[in-house]
Amino acid sequence: MNELSGRQAAIWFMLHQLGSSFLVLPSVLAAAAKQDAWLAVPAALAVQLLLIPLYLAIAKRIGERSFGDYLGSLWGQTAGRIVVGLFSLLCPFLILTMTLRNLGDFINTSLMPETPVEMPYFLMMAAVVYMIRAGVAVCGRTVEILSPIALSLMFIVFVSLIPSLDGAHLLPVFEYGWKPIVRGSFPLLAFPYLESVLFLFFLPYIRYAPWRKAVYASHAISGGIFLLLTLFTVAALSDAIVANVSFPSYFVVRTISVGDFYERFEVLITILWFIAIFIRLSLLMHVSSVGLAHACQMNSPQALLIPLALIAVIVANLVWPNMTALLELFNIWPFYALLFGAAFPLAVWLSGRLFRSAGGAP
Repeated sequence: MNELSGRQAAIWFMLHQLGSSFLVLPSVLAAAAKQDAWLAVPAALAVQLLLIPLYLAIAKRIGERSFGDYLGSLWGQTAGRIVVGLFSLLCPFLILTMTLRNLGDFINTSLMPETPVEMPYFLMMAAVVYMIRAGVAVCGRTVEILSPIALSLMFIVFVSLIPSLDGAHLLPVFEYGWKPIVRGSFPLLAFPYLESVLFLFFLPYIRYAPWRKAVYASHAISGGIFLLLTLFTVAALSDAIVANVSFPSYFVVRTISVGDFYERFEVLITILWFIAIFIRLSLLMHVSSVGLAHACQMNSPQALLIPLALIAVIVANLVWPNMTALLELFNIWPFYALLFGAAFPLAVWLSGRLFRSAGGAP
């Protein structure tokens, strides 16, 4: 049966949120908030907690229907399909291509600079398509199996960094006031927390009560990991170094060395990141295929998986020319993410309220 348990949903959502942010986020936060970069994490979570009730209110009205069916009941079948189709292309599928490009940049920069980037793209997307074709239940069991490996690797990395921490790198607290912290919270809010609107597409596979717990649990766990990651990275390297390194999480574990024996931890962080990227791409591919299948009135989204994967491989090389452009994109992306992660669900919620007041669709 194609169902998800609350535990599986929470793990899938949490690893989706970690995704590519696990490697690049500390650099973006340190560039904005300096040594107070770690304070930007609870600031972003506080804002996101104000948006979660909006998602929960929509989820209650959706019930066991799909998100596309619910929009069709609000705005009409034709308009609902158009909106779902545009949303799927401009939000989850675009994020999928960006995540795939993150993977290519990391492999070309840090692991295999002479390997054609298309090869890792094809291999990763082949694994993603294979898992999504197997169904949501298989995806849930897969993330449940991979999560202990990922969490164990995180624990080993964090514990191994403790001897390298220097509290002086975190001082003085609030040296530049609260404004840099607020600015630093925007990228984290946009990437990945505003993407939580995508979780509404999973309601047909899980009851509302466990879905609600999964949403809160995923935010709490990923927020705690982001907080520790940013705190440890800045404390070990200093904000000046973190802000000028493309992949600070990968860079900081390379500094772990005890007696010239306990070292080479970049292998662990690479495995951890590949797991998170795989889970993130799987969620984005599932939502993209389901949304576009509904828009095209297809009986099964599986027919779209291979075409979407091939298009993603091509588009991934076009989303930005280099890492400098990526950092510039972080200044624009929060506004784009607000459109889909806040303005769009707010419009859906208001439409539901108006129809309910008029005695129409719930």
